[in-house]
Amino acid sequence: MTARIRRSAVRNYIGAVFSGAALLCVPMLSHAADTVRVGTPEATAFIFAILDVGSAAGIFKKHDIEIQRLNFGGGGKMQQAMVAGAIDVAVGGGTDLAYVARGAPEKAVASMAGAPDDMAVIVRMDGSADTVDQLKGKSIGVTTAGSLTAWLAMEMARREGWGPEGVKRAPIGDLTAETAALLSKNVDAIVGPLEAGYRFEADGRAKVLMNFGEVIKDFVTHIIFASNDMRAQHPETLRRFLKGWFETIVFMRQHRDEAIRLAMPATGLSPEVLARVYDGEMPTLSDTGRFDPAGLEVLKRSFIELGLLTSVPDNSALIDDSFLP
Repeated sequence: MTARIRRSAVRNYIGAVFSGAALLCVPMLSHAADTVRVGTPEATAFIFAILDVGSAAGIFKKHDIEIQRLNFGGGGKMQQAMVAGAIDVAVGGGTDLAYVARGAPEKAVASMAGAPDDMAVIVRMDGSADTVDQLKGKSIGVTTAGSLTAWLAMEMARREGWGPEGVKRAPIGDLTAETAALLSKNVDAIVGPLEAGYRFEADGRAKVLMNFGEVIKDFVTHIIFASNDMRAQHPETLRRFLKGWFETIVFMRQHRDEAIRLAMPATGLSPEVLARVYDGEMPTLSDTGRFDPAGLEVLKRSFIELGLLTSVPDNSALIDDSFLP
């Protein structure tokens, strides 16, 4: 071998070594997280702030999930977005399951919450109604005619022995409209989120008269829905989203103060009010996603009572729990 050839071989070897070293110094490109478009029917409810807590705590990121939260003015508008393909997942009221029975392109994939601990009867501070008995025959504001709030008012009247028409249900609209109607004395009470009642108490405007979770034990108040496209085309992404959701519930149970702190930006509640909400609502949140059979039967009965359906649908047409952790 000539000296020139030997020098060339050495140069090539040294160049290869330095090239390899340079490659080792280049940072590895991280795998891009999968974005999941999640619809919620209300922007500030504590139960939907689970998305924000899980994102802020890095739990969804651990599962390569990035949450794109889209807030809608009620379950009906959220379901319209699902039909239009604008969202992949919806977290909403149990009564939204009726949309699935009527052909919406989605299925329930997990139970979020059982008893309606997060819903309350809210009254003014003027003493016009200090007990539930005083609401017999009175007007109660609800969001819409076929909503969860309407069924809760009906069920309260039935359980009080007044019959399903024992109170006058007044469809008003969202919480802002309900609040205006209550404070202007156009209705005697409203059905609304527990956190709204606690916030009103702190402001001295209204108070919680009754938490529905105290009287309705078997129910499925909130459900996670996934579009048919999401289930068929991105099953592993859906599984990772659900893992992140339920790990967030466990995190929130184990880290009360941190969960309250991380939920504050989304809810807009003070630490004191949010602490009351946390204590009132955390017990009903599911950390498995499994559907309670007794609660599911009561939920499906509500579809008939609200006039949403004429017959009780089979569970297989509504639920696909194969994605649960």
